[in-house]
Amino acid sequence: MIEEANGNEQRTLLRTVFLNILINIFIIMTYVYISDPFGSISTNFIKSQDFEIEFGVTLLIFTFLSFLAGSYHGFIAGFLGELLFQLAFYHELYLEWCLIVAILGFLCGIYKYKPLKYQEGMKTYYTFIILIAISFLITGIIILFYYIFHHNEFSNETIILNFGFKFFIQSLLSIMFIIPLLLALYDRILAKDEKFIYNMLLTHHPVSASDHTFYFKFGRTRIYLCSRCSGVILGGIIALFSTYLIENIFNAQFSPELAVILCIVLPIPGIIDWGTQRLLLRKSTTTSRLFTGFIIGNALHFISLTEKYYFFILFLIMFYFSIFFLLVYLGHKKELKLLKAEADGFSS
Repeated sequence: MIEEANGNEQRTLLRTVFLNILINIFIIMTYVYISDPFGSISTNFIKSQDFEIEFGVTLLIFTFLSFLAGSYHGFIAGFLGELLFQLAFYHELYLEWCLIVAILGFLCGIYKYKPLKYQEGMKTYYTFIILIAISFLITGIIILFYYIFHHNEFSNETIILNFGFKFFIQSLLSIMFIIPLLLALYDRILAKDEKFIYNMLLTHHPVSASDHTFYFKFGRTRIYLCSRCSGVILGGIIALFSTYLIENIFNAQFSPELAVILCIVLPIPGIIDWGTQRLLLRKSTTTSRLFTGFIIGNALHFISLTEKYYFFILFLIMFYFSIFFLLVYLGHKKELKLLKAEADGFSS
């Protein structure tokens, strides 16, 4: 019982740490990718000092995610997302806007979404009032920061109208009416009933082997996925995002030779972890499945950077799949041998 309790505590800790890191990474990636075509929250203010109002797509999505994730995630992801976007596309830093976006995320996250919260219509109205208050506060912070950092560059009238008031009007158009409706819709679709989506196509394991799965919770809906496959998907996405940032920040291409070396080395821990489990030598853990899946996902992304070595990579893939099927065959034989030994024991 003590060992089982310790195992449950470790899984709970892993889930808490992993999900918190994942939430931050997801919001940062979303912020940077959406900001690429539409501009970040700061773009309309840094690139234009005139009173020009645009619909803030990035402002809308970031505010919505901050309400879902909470204040700490909103602050951290807002600061880092804006920072990385500036490094990648402005090639200079405006730290005041990193702080402005971080504070916006923190304030939105204070009124964090909870399942069934928006089943009452008044909560939608409260969210609207809170967004008005947040917009006023951010408007004041923008004016204050521009007085502190740029008082010699712009007149008082320009700071108040073309920066502060411009943000408030943009906020009015982009988030004040839309965010409450999005939250109410999200709550109605994903939290009205408690749902468990456990499909063999997603998990690859029966319910009896649910310890091999990992679930994501949206409202009161839980979607179960294979732990190793979750790691593979996340590893591929994060590797793609990392190379995207390297190319934009440093204006450098990833070396095909380095990509080949990574494609050779990175799958090895996953093969060892899965292979020793398949041969019944040990039982892998959720931690090892996520980790090895993550680095395999990185390797899958780096394959796309090795076009120069196409035939070698094709041979490498065939080699690793040969090992995979050999382990499947040996593991199956070992299972049959154990079953036969059990049957002989019962008959005797």
